[in-house]
Amino acid sequence: MQEAGSRGRDRFFGKIVLFNEVIMVAVLVIISVAISFGTAKFYSTTNILNILRDSSMAIIAGIGMTMLLITGEIDLSIGSLVAFVGVVTMDITNKTMSVPLGVIAGLGLGALVGLINGLVTTKLKVDSLIGTIAMMMILRGMVYIYRIAAVQNYHGLDAFYAIGNGYLGFIPIPVLMMIVLYFTFLLVVNRTVMGRCLYATGGNNTAARISGIKVDNLKILTFILNSTFAAVSGIILVSRMNSGQPNAGVGFELSVISGVILGGTSLGGGEGTLIGTLIGVLILRIINNGIIILRWNQDLQIVISGIVIIIAVFIDNKRKVARSKIITT
Repeated sequence: MQEAGSRGRDRFFGKIVLFNEVIMVAVLVIISVAISFGTAKFYSTTNILNILRDSSMAIIAGIGMTMLLITGEIDLSIGSLVAFVGVVTMDITNKTMSVPLGVIAGLGLGALVGLINGLVTTKLKVDSLIGTIAMMMILRGMVYIYRIAAVQNYHGLDAFYAIGNGYLGFIPIPVLMMIVLYFTFLLVVNRTVMGRCLYATGGNNTAARISGIKVDNLKILTFILNSTFAAVSGIILVSRMNSGQPNAGVGFELSVISGVILGGTSLGGGEGTLIGTLIGVLILRIINNGIIILRWNQDLQIVISGIVIIIAVFIDNKRKVARSKIITT
C-alpha cells in the first residue's frame, strides 16, 4: 500500500514537472474567476491595467532573479537596492534637472551593487545567501545616511513623472518597459549560448567548468543584470511615488522570489523559465489585487507570500524527486 501511494505521488509530481506552465495558467484562471465572483470591478479595464502596472516592477526584477536562481545563486538585497536607487535617482534628477542623468545614476548604482555581489560570491567564496543579506543591511543603512543630504521630493519634471505614471496610448509606460525587457531576455535565456550556459552552470557547476564555461564570469554578469533589473524597478517606483523614500522596497525581494519559485524556478539551480516567472508573479499580484478590491485586511498579502514560499519550495523538492525518477526510468 505504501509503495502504491508513493508511486501515485511520484506520478502526480511527475505531471507537475511536465505540465508546470499549463497548471500555473489553470491556477491563474481559477483565482481570477473566484475573485470576479466577489466583485464585478475585477475585470474592468482600469483594474486590469492597474494589475499589469503593479506587476511590472516585480516581473522586471523577476527576470534577473530567475536567471540568477538558474545559476544556483540568490540575491536578497534587491529590496534595499530599490530604495537606494530611488533616493539617488530622485536626488540626482532634482539637483541636475536632468532625467537622463538621474536614470543613468540609478542604473549605474544597480550595476555596481551587482558587481560587488558577484565578486563577493565568486572571488571571496561567500555564500550568496549570506553575502546578499549583508548587502541588504549595508544598502538599507546607506540609504538612510544618504537621504540626509538628498533632495527627496519631486520637483516637477514631467518626463520623470511619466516613467512610472505615464501612458503610451492606453498602455502604462511601466508595462511597455516590462514587455520589452521580458521578451528580449526570453530570447536570451531560450535561444542563446548564454542561456544554455546559465542552465549548465546551475545544473552542475563542476561539469560546466570542465566544459569550458567561465562560471565565475557568468555568475558575476548575472548578478549585475539582476541588480540592474532591480534598479529599473526602483526607478519606476520612485517615479510613481514622486518621492525617494528610504523605507521603500521592504519585502520586495521576498515577493519577487516567491513569484519566481511559484513559477517553477528551483532554488537549487539548473531549472526555471521566464514564462513560469511571469505566471507566478501575476498569480501573486492578482491575489493581492483581490484582497484590496474585496476590502480584506491588506496584511494578508504578507501572510500569503510566506505561505506561497513554503508551498513552492515543497513542490520544488517533490519536482526534483519526480524529475530524477523520470530521468532514470
